[in-house]
Amino acid sequence: MIPPMDGYRGYILTREHLDNRGRQLLRYTGAGDQGPFEIIITRDRPLFFIEHNAELPGHIPLDQRRPVDLAAFDGTSVDVLYFKTQSQLYRARKLLQDLGVTTFEADILPEDRYLMERFIHGSVEIMGTWRSRAGLVTFTDPTLSPVDWQPRFSVMSLDIETGQAGQLYSIACHFKDPKRELEHPGTGTMGIVLMNDSSAPHLDLTDTNLPMDMGLFRENVEPLTDTGWMIRLPGEKEILNAFLKIMNTLDPDILIGWHVIGFDLMFLEKKYREHAIKFTLGRNQLVPEIREIRKGTYTTDICGRIVIDGPPSLRAAFYSFDNFRLETVASEILRKGKDIGDDQDKVPEIERRFRQDKTGLARYNLLDCTLVWEIFKKIGLIDLILKRAQLSGLAMDQVGRSVAAFDHFMLPKIHRNGLVAPNVKDIKDIGNAPGGWVFTKLPGFFEQIAVFDFKSLYPSIIRTFKIDPLSRLNAHVHPLTTPVNTTFSRDVHVLPEFITTLMENRDRAKKARDPHLSQAVKILMNSFYGVMGTTRSRFYNPDLSRSITGSGRWLLKRTRDFLEQKGYSVLYGDTDSVFVQLKANEFKDGRQAGEKLARQMNDYLTRTLKSEFNLESHLEIEFEKLFARFFLPALRGGGKSAKKRYAGLLQKGDKQELVFTGLEFVRSDWTRFARQFQYDLFHRVFQDQEVAVWIRQKIMDLKKHVHDPDLVYRKRLTKPVREYVKMVPPHVKAARLLKGRQENPREIAYVMTLRGPVPTALPHDDLDYNHYIEKQLKPIADAVLLFFDLSVADIMGGKQLSLF
Repeated sequence: MIPPMDGYRGYILTREHLDNRGRQLLRYTGAGDQGPFEIIITRDRPLFFIEHNAELPGHIPLDQRRPVDLAAFDGTSVDVLYFKTQSQLYRARKLLQDLGVTTFEADILPEDRYLMERFIHGSVEIMGTWRSRAGLVTFTDPTLSPVDWQPRFSVMSLDIETGQAGQLYSIACHFKDPKRELEHPGTGTMGIVLMNDSSAPHLDLTDTNLPMDMGLFRENVEPLTDTGWMIRLPGEKEILNAFLKIMNTLDPDILIGWHVIGFDLMFLEKKYREHAIKFTLGRNQLVPEIREIRKGTYTTDICGRIVIDGPPSLRAAFYSFDNFRLETVASEILRKGKDIGDDQDKVPEIERRFRQDKTGLARYNLLDCTLVWEIFKKIGLIDLILKRAQLSGLAMDQVGRSVAAFDHFMLPKIHRNGLVAPNVKDIKDIGNAPGGWVFTKLPGFFEQIAVFDFKSLYPSIIRTFKIDPLSRLNAHVHPLTTPVNTTFSRDVHVLPEFITTLMENRDRAKKARDPHLSQAVKILMNSFYGVMGTTRSRFYNPDLSRSITGSGRWLLKRTRDFLEQKGYSVLYGDTDSVFVQLKANEFKDGRQAGEKLARQMNDYLTRTLKSEFNLESHLEIEFEKLFARFFLPALRGGGKSAKKRYAGLLQKGDKQELVFTGLEFVRSDWTRFARQFQYDLFHRVFQDQEVAVWIRQKIMDLKKHVHDPDLVYRKRLTKPVREYVKMVPPHVKAARLLKGRQENPREIAYVMTLRGPVPTALPHDDLDYNHYIEKQLKPIADAVLLFFDLSVADIMGGKQLSLF
């Protein structure tokens, strides 16, 4: 494999710095157009800034100090300090901190600074000398340039099965390589299960130079599927060695799985240590580092490979399920589930299969891998993460770090405008901005409600009012004033231009039917407001976030006033949307009326911003949807309607669809019975069907055990059961009853019985139906019956039924 003379193109997967023989090295590894690569940078020195007049003691470990044409945010001139190693930088930073000397940008990692200053967001063109080392094309001190290059990653889905006593039963891998499939059709997919079988023939797998193929394992191989095999090995040590051989040979760019870091990799790391085998998962034969970044959340660094864990990645992509068990997510997305479902007692069945049916256990293990791969493929999760990484400049396993993404964009820009930024630890909290404005009118049932949304409201406000840190610092240069009387520069800014580019990219993505790029742009743009308003950001300034939310509140109020002056009833508003009841003469064609009204609102705002601020409007109100029927619930205790809670019958062409926001139907902590009851109730009300007798029948059916399977609560445990001391909620009480069966479950499924909460894994034939009537059915029904002068108590007490 020889890189082309005109440049090697690739995508950087991992980045790190290390000190080596008294100097700093930066190491980048990734996937290239001709295979994996490694970049070693030896000529970059760690640095930070200090005030120009600051005196340094002689014992500061410093390589060089020199003046630069840069200043702090308050205008103070600064010098740059260079160090030979990052360790020296850390020591100097600590010494200066103890002496009270202010430093700037001393918390920027050198591997990130090197890329951001060259505007490299992942895809890179490499020009320079190279050599082949350990299966990698290694470049030393090449020239790096940003390039528009799209990688095609090889992906391995990983899952293990373990025994109750801590044994390793099997390791399953499902491997997909689009490049291999393109070159050799039919070879790009492979499934392998390494099965612990004491009766299997012994194999010497310690020679890591041996090729990994089925012939190597000879009679130990058993086919499972057209592209999947089980390999029987006589013990844990043989399995662990075989897994390393598979990793080195298949050489995946990305590892995926379900809780793959916090369970699978952590368990394997322990096993490799137990058997005195080096856990060399990295492309440079290094051992991965696994860290718990917060309770129950883990990350890992594997040189040259990215690990993507299913549940946290789905949450970060704004997916929502009743729970994030693989069975639940697979059933909803793929319409199929695991081989051993959640309704079975999983642990005894795995133990049985290991003893009596190892082929069955292997199929179960491999199916878990393929389910994960199919979920990722169906929703395009890797493509979404890649596009987020390419926009933000962050590594693919770091795309959720919005503050770091803002740094990656903003720091090089302010440097080129003569500024340096403070350290995050030096940021002082001087207040927060108010949130978006939410207003309501009286609750009740309504017809023909048009919903209007401001398209990307906060990014559009930033773009219109020129809001960014640089603009605020230069507010004296051709100033403009926002609706909340903060001033910004009309001329000196960078964020509004970036948002313009992002919006254009999003429009192109929509036209090209690229939902992942569109979603990636939306997530990044919407993060800017939060970053500028948090003290975890070096660019925190409450004037910035206050100007954004304050302008948003002003816009929503002016929009409501405009609509009311035209004779419309505005029922509800929330941050960037208004719910308007159309006039009676518009009911016949509500969509046409809504689109016409949206144009009128846009014209009004354009005129207003021009006349009051001399600004070009980049705001756009869109007619989003039309509810044929609509319900705003009352606050508990009566009065105004509740905020962020409603139900509606959405008009979609000739069809209608029930939509719920904030109500029990969309809350996973309510039972399936309650959610289905609410759905059916609103369906009947919106269709003018009889309700009172139906509710009575539901209660009777409930007491006759008809709905028993739907009365299960599911709740996550955020810490071990024994750590709940002061307050012991019902799901924890239920979990305690499991005792030795499952010591610390991540989630508990339980029902309410006459004895209290009981896990579904234990006998529970004494369900407390009064609990479900009072705590689940009654609150949902009474919120609706209130508007018909009825209640559940009236219905069950025999009051004259007049509801429909």
